[in-house]
Amino acid sequence: MKTTLLISAAVLLATATLALADTPLAGRWHGNDRFFGLRQEEGATAQGVPHYVETDLTISNTGTVTGHIGGAELSECVLEANRGWLGRLLHIKTDYIIRGKMTGRVSSQSEDGTHAISVPLNLVGNELQGSAFASDGTFDYPYPFLKLQLVRP
Repeated sequence: MKTTLLISAAVLLATATLALADTPLAGRWHGNDRFFGLRQEEGATAQGVPHYVETDLTISNTGTVTGHIGGAELSECVLEANRGWLGRLLHIKTDYIIRGKMTGRVSSQSEDGTHAISVPLNLVGNELQGSAFASDGTFDYPYPFLKLQLVRP
C-alpha cells in the first residue's frame, strides 16, 4: 500500500515538473504595473492617486524566477503549476504561481525589508496577468500590493 502511494506521488511530481519545464512562460516579461503599497497604510497615504512601478521578470526553463518589482529584487523565487484541468474547469485558482521573497523598496515611499511574496498568474493571450501578494509571517494575511500585466519586451 505504501509503495503504491509513493509511486503515485512520484509520478504526479514528475508530471508536474515536466509540464512546468515545457511552459510557454520561460523568458523575460516586462510591465509598468499598478502599485497599491505593501500595507494598507501605504495605500491610504496615496489617497487614490495611481502609482506605477516597472516590473521585470525572467523565468528559466527550470522554473526559477529572477528580476525586480520597482526597486525591490526577487530572490528564491520559483514558478509552480497551481491547478490542473479540474481547477481550470471550475475556475479555481490560477494556472501558475510564483513563490519566493522580495528584498528592498518597491518605490521610494514604500517599506524597506524582505517580504515573502506569492504571485498567482494566468497566461491570457500574449500577457501574463495576475496580482502580487506580500506576507510577513505565518499568520499574516497576504496583502495584494501589485496588479500585474506583463508582456515580452
